Amino acid sequence: MEFSESRLRFEFREVEWNALVKYDDETDYQKLKNNVPKTKAVDFVGISNENLYLIEVKNYRGHRIASKPKIEELDIILAQKVRDTLAGMVGGVRNSTHRQELWAKHLAHLAEKGKKLQVILWMEEDSRVPARLKVSAGTLTKQLKKRMSWLSCQVIVANKANNPLEGKLQVDFLAEP
Repeated sequence: MEFSESRLRFEFREVEWNALVKYDDETDYQKLKNNVPKTKAVDFVGISNENLYLIEVKNYRGHRIASKPKIEELDIILAQKVRDTLAGMVGGVRNSTHRQELWAKHLAHLAEKGKKLQVILWMEEDSRVPARLKVSAGTLTKQLKKRMSWLSCQVIVANKANNPLEGKLQVDFLAEP
């Protein structure tokens, strides 16, 4: 399955993924967002092997200075998106007119002992930005783990150079408009 998000092309290898959706495009999420202002969402939700993945995409290439305030608050923003996405899936199980089974599959995976939840922040930055100005993936991962400690999940900061889903997901840059 192929999706575009934030000037990136995400190609999920179909044989590796189950119940994969571009969550923030889903009708159930749009209804929730319209009813509850300021509701947020991750970009992708899907199951692969024994893991439920929530994937958020940020592409700061060419926009570093304009995006600086957002980068500094990224741990809070992502934690809110994860929280709201999980709440949206619960609402979907209870009220969706067309995707109840999908949301139920995600939630059943969360509830089953031994299954894992992985939150991935896919963040691309300019390669020409000096290392001292780049967001430290280690520091950001630590902040994200702290914000999401209530969830008992694994948190990963990824990008094209550090793809933890190699063989399951390929990401490519799209041409600038």
